[in-house]
Amino acid sequence: MRPASAALQNKHVDFLRRGAAIIAALCSLATGSLARPLDEVVASGTLRVISYSDNAPFSFEDQGAARGIDVDLGHAIARELGIKAEIVLRMQGEEVDDDIRANVWRGPLTGGGTGDLMLSVPIDRALSLRNPEAVFGNAYFQERIAVAIHPDLTGPNPTFDVFKTQKIGVRLATVSDYFLLSYQDGVLINNVSHHVKPEAGAKEFAAKEIAALMGVRSELEMQLARAGIDVPLVEPDMTGIVRRDWLLGMAWKENSRDLGYAVQAAVEKIRASGELERICRTYGVTYMPPPPPK
Repeated sequence: MRPASAALQNKHVDFLRRGAAIIAALCSLATGSLARPLDEVVASGTLRVISYSDNAPFSFEDQGAARGIDVDLGHAIARELGIKAEIVLRMQGEEVDDDIRANVWRGPLTGGGTGDLMLSVPIDRALSLRNPEAVFGNAYFQERIAVAIHPDLTGPNPTFDVFKTQKIGVRLATVSDYFLLSYQDGVLINNVSHHVKPEAGAKEFAAKEIAALMGVRSELEMQLARAGIDVPLVEPDMTGIVRRDWLLGMAWKENSRDLGYAVQAAVEKIRASGELERICRTYGVTYMPPPPPK
């Protein structure tokens, strides 16, 4: 029979081991699923791709099914890796940083785990520096601010001065909205027509209740294509706008860099073959490639 002191010591060791196991389990839950480098992803046969649930034309739900440019691109990337894609659509958080934490390296607080790859991520140096747990890259599309016009109401090459007398529609609380409301110290305010849903703006525009519609070019193109409206999109001088263009790319876990390299090669192949341009055209969108590196 062991001495009492030895028995107590063993109980203490067991207690510490169980405590360590519990802490490890809690940490695992708190940080989401662990990184899945390329070999593990390929061995599993599935690439888990996350994008947004209300981000047309890139990702949206249509009668319960995931659709959009990101969805089709995710499937194409997985195909190039020789596996299948699992597409997960999630709501946007208050900040992009929240989305990176929830979808790339920590996981949602409500459960559901992270993805191997997140799409529609803005390529931004400050965002990257704030989130060292993730890698940002593989830009695949350039978003631009544009204006759809009725040339008979605005002329073929309007400036924003036209909207001192003509109405222009814009989605509420966007970069375009802030620009229009602040233009020349608010001279356009009485002629700015706000909408919350993009389709509502397209409906106003189709009825010529507004002479123009301003917003993200890809979103305008999809809504106009759905409405069967063929009009010019122009990009007048926007001096003073917070941002008139930006790059969409991807994010993945910092310790899954080999997966990022493989995805980069897949995207380059998809783009070079013209498939990415065809995917965009499916949703009425003109493919806007990222500019070449300077």
